[in-house]
Amino acid sequence: MNKRLTLSLSVVAVVGATALSACSSSNSSSSSTAQAAATSGGSALTGSPITVEIVTELTGPDPAPEDVAGAQAAAAAVNASGGINGHPLKVTVCDAGDGSSVTQAVNCARGIVSNAGVMAEVGDFEIDQDQVNTILAAAKIANVGPQPNGQSVLSSSNSFPLAGSEGASLGIPLADAGSKKIQVAYVNSPQAAAALPFTKAVLATSRPGTSVLGGIPIDITTTDLTPYVAKGASGDGVALAVIPAQLASWLTVDQGGSYTQKLSVSASSLLPSELKALGSKADGVLVASGLPLVTSSEPGIVKYRQEMSQYSASAAQDEISLDGWLDTWAFAQVARTIKGDVTRASVLSALGSLTNFNVFGLLPAGFSTTKNFAFPGLSRLFNQETVEGVVKNGQLVQTSTGYVPVFTKQG
Repeated sequence: MNKRLTLSLSVVAVVGATALSACSSSNSSSSSTAQAAATSGGSALTGSPITVEIVTELTGPDPAPEDVAGAQAAAAAVNASGGINGHPLKVTVCDAGDGSSVTQAVNCARGIVSNAGVMAEVGDFEIDQDQVNTILAAAKIANVGPQPNGQSVLSSSNSFPLAGSEGASLGIPLADAGSKKIQVAYVNSPQAAAALPFTKAVLATSRPGTSVLGGIPIDITTTDLTPYVAKGASGDGVALAVIPAQLASWLTVDQGGSYTQKLSVSASSLLPSELKALGSKADGVLVASGLPLVTSSEPGIVKYRQEMSQYSASAAQDEISLDGWLDTWAFAQVARTIKGDVTRASVLSALGSLTNFNVFGLLPAGFSTTKNFAFPGLSRLFNQETVEGVVKNGQLVQTSTGYVPVFTKQG
């Protein structure tokens, strides 16, 4: 299954049932150093480096090198603006492999633990995040900005997700666009199948008057989606939790018939490469995103694009590089508030005490890490909102003004 689809949906597998009932690595040759250059003021930094590490997948069919590039751009900007109280910020990287085995990711986590100079993980973007975070949690090492998906990430006190849950939000853009009878089409696997009960639970909680008619399971090997699209037409909206090839097939069948239902996907499923491959077929598809869209004009996104262009010009500007950039800046902003030495313990304490925290306006108003979220299975989901968008002329266009609540009753 496509890694990015898996990441956007795995939160559903963790909490689907409970939601319904409640209606640098020293031991791995794959590790590489990616220290951001100290520029325009960074050269004056005289303190010892403060190090963070990224665990991400850099090899295999679906790598995410832009995660590293985003973190590097942020670190360069941090150093150019004085570093962390005179100390340069250093980013190291460990390759979690291609996701086919948990071994490399686990070795990365163990490497962080064994290297006392690494103060935190940032920008985690790999499929074995739960195994990684379990190891970090046992060592009381902060995990800044992991995707809010796995059980450990969503329950451990060392975990500080910043993005909202796209898996929880798939039905929200449809409901907010007027759909009343929603279907959920998903890859026929236990993980993706939980999208159905979870979507029901979320919409019942937050969007009264909207119902989920049922699920449309699709085997991962299926290429002709004609009967599935026809089934989806019994409602007025379909949340699509399918792999990119099936999304393309769905859109082809949809546009070849007389179908009028609205469609939604997660932003993780529509990165630039997927958008380019889909072309005009994707126009009109609604999008749920855990962070503001990288094409938006929000000031924090403008700053992100400027710093990516300045420090990581060749890297993709997409949701993945935004995560790496945001998480690294978040660490730096918190570390700058620490009085005394920046240690693993002081970082963990400072991150756990955030109230009204923001990173250039990219988090919801009132973002706080001091209270666990009461929704079953999502105690560490500090961002309980989503950003809505639509595909227009082959580009993601943000349609909501900032964030929209996912779990709060509307209407």
